[in-house]
Parts: sequence; structure tokens; C-alpha cells
Amino acid sequence: MAALLVAVLVVPLAAGVASWLLPTDRLRYLLVLPTTLLTLGLALALIAGVLQHGALRAFNDWLYLDHLGAVVLLVVALVSTMAGLYSVAYFRSTANAHAVRAGEMRKYFALFHLFVFTMVTATVSGNLGLLWMAVTATTFAAAPLVDFYGSHGPLEAAWKFIILAVAGELIALFGFLCLYASAVGWLGGSYNFTVPVLQSVGPHLSPALGTLGFLLVLVGFGTKAGLAPMHTWLPDAHSQAPAPICAMLSGAELNCAMLAILRVLALVTPAERGGTELRAALLAFGLLSMTVGAVFLISQRDFKRLLAYSSVEQMGLITAGIGLGAPLAVFGALLQMLAHSLAKCLMFFNAGNLLLRFRSTTISDVRGVVRVAPMTAVLVVAGALAIAGAPPFGLFLSEASIISGGFGAGAGAAAGFIAVLLVVGFIALVAPFSRMVFGEGRAGPLPPRAELGAAVLLPGYVLLAAVLLLGVFVPGPLHALLAGAAREVRG
Repeated sequence: MAALLVAVLVVPLAAGVASWLLPTDRLRYLLVLPTTLLTLGLALALIAGVLQHGALRAFNDWLYLDHLGAVVLLVVALVSTMAGLYSVAYFRSTANAHAVRAGEMRKYFALFHLFVFTMVTATVSGNLGLLWMAVTATTFAAAPLVDFYGSHGPLEAAWKFIILAVAGELIALFGFLCLYASAVGWLGGSYNFTVPVLQSVGPHLSPALGTLGFLLVLVGFGTKAGLAPMHTWLPDAHSQAPAPICAMLSGAELNCAMLAILRVLALVTPAERGGTELRAALLAFGLLSMTVGAVFLISQRDFKRLLAYSSVEQMGLITAGIGLGAPLAVFGALLQMLAHSLAKCLMFFNAGNLLLRFRSTTISDVRGVVRVAPMTAVLVVAGALAIAGAPPFGLFLSEASIISGGFGAGAGAAAGFIAVLLVVGFIALVAPFSRMVFGEGRAGPLPPRAELGAAVLLPGYVLLAAVLLLGVFVPGPLHALLAGAAREVRG
């Protein structure tokens, strides 16, 4: 298994180097699918190893994969595979030819694979120092991709992303230092900052320093995870980046930051009277993020920014579900992490398709999709219902689990507030996409009934099937993985 842990890192890194060195874009396109599928296959093999043998370790625990890390690794591998497939179709589409400058695909695919490498590294990091470096590295891999189109708007969004993310990461670094200081009496001069060692001394951590460290990590990496009020980079980055990168930012990178938060939560909980205060902080940030997301959803006029604020709301829901602390709620939050990633990936692909078809991200500029592009319309309607949490899609099951867990744990007020915010978010998401699909108005600049190619639509239909499957059936191995991760999160 140690060889697999190394291989899952080497494949995307080697693909990034190869993409930079290859002489033609055609070869770069051909490289994407086999390398992302190989990364996915390695991830599934590692997940099977975790389910069979427990946590996997290598290099004195510098590489470490438990159930929690495996959940995020699955998310990263799935999203990056679909984003890679969609990237090839998106940039090769004749409708997108005007937007891509000569030579830009070399930079794009080299950074794309490097971005995947940094996120995979975060999921298999067993040393908190390495975890911090990996999450920080995702910023510098993703920022040039946000600025891919090179105009004023993307450049401003990329710099805002860098400044706020790095500020948050420095705050998180102070949190990690507090965490180490809280254990120094037991760790001595070994400076062993690996997860298994910290788990072994968890009950002996200083409660005050441990709690301070967690709060700093929550604020710091909460900035990267899109939690309010530190979320302001997210709408700008999502509105300016290419659609496949938006899918990776929202579907994968946010969860890598959340993984770091949950790692520290699990380590500090044994010393802090069961983690009551820690979970209260998570619940407060989660409810605040959901509220901010719901309020801004109502007023959006740009459908990519609409999806960005949906991510703020959904990351808040995941945080609130963990904060409720009930086993069912925590399980639901982790299922939400997976279901939201797939559904949001689908919706950003839809956003890319609508941009290709209508040359605008303004909601009022897009009308009559069902008449001019019916296959796209199916994806838009079904995707909007899925991301909004309608049955029978996966997000309905995860959201129902969080709310039921909250009521079962005696947190009825918080669970009820979550339900109200989800209803507001449902209306604010479904209504504009319904107007775009069924509304009367101009059909956009392309010829009537000009449907996009099958290659651009295929990734969306695959994701739609996956989100639908999660709503009606959670496979046994996936249920075991999520249940194991929930136990680890609860400490």
C-alpha cells in the first residue's frame, strides 16, 4: 500500500510536467483522461485498502490515509477526472475558439495536473506540517487558473483569492503552532507532528491551547473553505475562472480545507470535554455561512456567482452538520460533502455550457434553453433541482440526515433554522434556472436549435446519474467509508 500512496502522488505530478513539455495541444488533450482515470483507480484501490486494513501509513506516517482522508480523496479523484474530461471538450468546442489564446493550453493543463497533485497531497498527508503546506500550495496552483483568460476581472479575482487565502493560511499556521505547544509536555523535543502521534497524546493536550489552536485553524482554513464572513474571494474567483476550474475549486479544493479543520477537531476533542465548545463554534460558523449564502442567493444576477454563493451555503451546512455532533448529522455532513461536490461540478459544467451557447453569464440574457438546446436544458433543470436538495437526488438524503440528526440530538432550534435556510436556498436556486430554461426571450447569438456537442454534454450526464444514484442507494463500501470517517471526526 505504501507504493500506492506514492503512486497516487506521482501520477498527477508527472502529468503536469509532461503537459508542460509536450510539443502539441493534441498530445496534452490525449494525456488528460488516462492520467485522471489512473489517479481515480489508485484512489479507489487505496480506499479499498482503508476499508480492509484500516489507516494506511508510509514514510514514518508522513503519508497517512484513514477513512476521513479517503472520503476527501474520493471527492478529489472523482471531481478531477470529470473536470479533466470536460476541460478537453470545453476548450476544443468550436463555440469556445474565440476565448483561447495560442499556447495557453500548455499552461492550463500543466497547472491543472499540479492543482490535482496538491489536493491529493492534502488528503494523504499524515504530518500536519505537510498538510498545511499542501493546502497552501493549492492556492498557488489554482490562482493562475482563475486568471486564465487574462483580462482585468480574472486578474483582480486571482489576486483577491491569493491575498485572502494566504492570510487565512497564516492564521491556520498559528493554530497549528498552538496545537503543538499544547502537546509539547508529552511530545518533548521530538517535534513529531504526525496525526497518529498527536492522536496518542490527544487526551493530554492543554485544553486552553488546544481550543485556541482549533479556533485559529477554523478561521484560517475556514477562509479557504468559503465560510462566512471570510468567503468574499469565492464569488469573484468562481465568476471569473473557466468552468472546469470552478468545478474543481468548489467541488474539491473547499473540501481539502475542510479536511484540515476536521483533522484538528478530531485531535483536540478528547482534551476538551468531548468537544462541546468546539462544536458550538462550528455550528455558529455553519449557520452564519448558510444565512449569508441564502441572503446573497436571492439577489444574484449572474448564474456563476449564484452557484458560488450556493457553495458558501453548502459548506456552511457541512460545518453545521459536524457542529451538531450527532452521529446521524455527522454522517449526513460527510455524505453532503460528496453529493454536493458532484452536483456542484455538474452545475458549473452547465454554467460553462450556457456560457458557450449564450455568450453571457447574466441570468436575464439567457432564455428559452429548452427550445434551442433541449439536451442542455435537461441537465440544467435536473442539476438545479439536485443542488437545491430536491428528492430523489443525493443532497436530499444528506440534508435530511443532518436535520434529523439535529432533532434527534435535542438541537431542534438549530435543525429547524437549517431547514428554513435550505428552503430559502431551494427557491433562490431553482427559480432563476427555471426562468432561464423555460422563459420567453431571445435565444442567444447562435443559430436556432444549435445544441452543443455530445462531448461537452457527456460529463454532465455522468454526474447527474451519480447524484441520482446517491439519492436512492448508497453502496455498502461507501456507507462503511462514511461511517468510519464520521467516527473519526467525532473523536
